[in-house]
Amino acid sequence: MASTATPIAPTDVPDLWFELPPGFMEFDLAEDPEARVLRMADVADGLFADATPEQKLSLVVSSEYILQTMIAAGAEHVSSCLLRMPGDQLSQGTFYVLIERPDAGPQSQDRQGSAKRTAVQWRELYPDAEVGLVMLPYGISALCIRDQELQIPGVIFGLDEPVPATVRQVQFCVPLKTGPGSALFVFMTQDIEHWTEYLDVLSGIMKSVSADEPGGENPPEVDGPRVGGTE
Repeated sequence: MASTATPIAPTDVPDLWFELPPGFMEFDLAEDPEARVLRMADVADGLFADATPEQKLSLVVSSEYILQTMIAAGAEHVSSCLLRMPGDQLSQGTFYVLIERPDAGPQSQDRQGSAKRTAVQWRELYPDAEVGLVMLPYGISALCIRDQELQIPGVIFGLDEPVPATVRQVQFCVPLKTGPGSALFVFMTQDIEHWTEYLDVLSGIMKSVSADEPGGENPPEVDGPRVGGTE
């Protein structure tokens, strides 16, 4: 499975592109949920033939639950991954992207200042998190890594009680070049043991973020933000 170039496009002209590595399965956010679950099951069988039936079921059910949550939050892109880690272990994670638009009115396009303000806000909100600034090929980004204690509804696993889970999450808030606003890239996994390997995977994704389509022509410059959904 080759890496794919993915547009984030509130209209016909994408705000940005990024590339997903092998092992990531992108969801069609407009697809009927029942049809999507059946399709995900077929894809899981094809992509992850060595996984146990329980692992495939967990991937499909938990992915659909997370997907519904992300759609409600306004995600432009959601994908799930099942990667083979050292020791031949299969590991699951979820990746999503939102475009955050500022309120109406005059807006500064100081990208560095915007990233710094986001980092300050994250430090105040999450005092135990690892927060900082990183420079990507696309431009400056605020970075936040933190652990969350979640209660996953047990009904999705056929259980009566909620299932406690510790999830590690990394967020990159990348101010847009196309106008006021930021792209929020988020990855989360329960597999904290292989976090270092996941950071290597995410580094590749974030280094691929670009305003230009890979192998395509440069998009025209615009004065304001581009609004819309994933193509």
